[in-house]
Amino acid sequence: MAVAKPFRYDTLLRVRQRQEDLKSMALAEMRRAVHFAEQQRAEIVEQQLAALTTAGELARRQFDAGEVRRYFSYERHLARLAVEKDAEIRHLRTQERGRRTELETAMKRRKMLERLKERLEQAYEYVMNREERKRLDETAVNRAALADGKQKP
Repeated sequence: MAVAKPFRYDTLLRVRQRQEDLKSMALAEMRRAVHFAEQQRAEIVEQQLAALTTAGELARRQFDAGEVRRYFSYERHLARLAVEKDAEIRHLRTQERGRRTELETAMKRRKMLERLKERLEQAYEYVMNREERKRLDETAVNRAALADGKQKP
């Protein structure tokens, strides 16, 4: 009598794989958000340097206090935006670390279930091979008995 294949957790394994996929997508989304925020921060710094350069050139060429003040005011505004963007990037990186941890946990849970599946499959194969060897041994014994029975008369 053959033993039924023991692994009954295929659905659970698929669920855990799907959870891992979702966590992976969430991490990728967070990485894109961090990258986008860093690009925005770089653009702000670039605009800030351009404003300072323009203000410096205006101050050297023709000193119009109102126009120079506007550029420096714009530069201070960009500096505040850069500080806010830095805070946003730090927050996003914290969220990214959290999502990475969640992904690692989901991967561990899936791998644990896969190892369980592998062990159960190995046990199943062992039992099936043992039963097959028993049948083969029994067949060999029966053939030997029949061969001995034919040779004796």
